[in-house]
This record gives sequence, structure tokens and C-alpha cells, in this order.
Amino acid sequence: MYIDNLKDVKEYANEIICFYSDNDPYVKYEAEKEFADTIATEQILMPGAKHINSEAGYDTFEDIVNYL
Repeated sequence: MYIDNLKDVKEYANEIICFYSDNDPYVKYEAEKEFADTIATEQILMPGAKHINSEAGYDTFEDIVNYL
């Protein structure tokens, strides 16, 4: 997230999917959205998902599994 040439990352992958939430207690939505706008070929907003970690109930991230 914090590199100078973030836009260049798209050159190394055909598909980049960003999953993010609208109520992450650690990362502001605006920062998540800006990151996704810069790097992603597809964005998945997960309303109310918080930080998308085990604290938020994501021991298994089924949404990602569906993309594999």
C-alpha cells in the first residue's frame, strides 16, 4: 500500500481483486477506496465487514475462496 510506484503493480498481474469494507476500524474507507482505485481490476466492497480478519469473524474468507 505504501510504495511510490503503486500504479506499476498492474503491469505484473492480469487480474487484481481488492476486497475492502466500509467500516474498518484500522484503515479509513477513503484510503481503502483510493488503494483499490489505483491497483484493482475489480473491487468488492463488503459492507460491515470491519477489518476482514479473525476478530471480525473471518477465520475462513469464503469470498476469496470463491475466486480461486
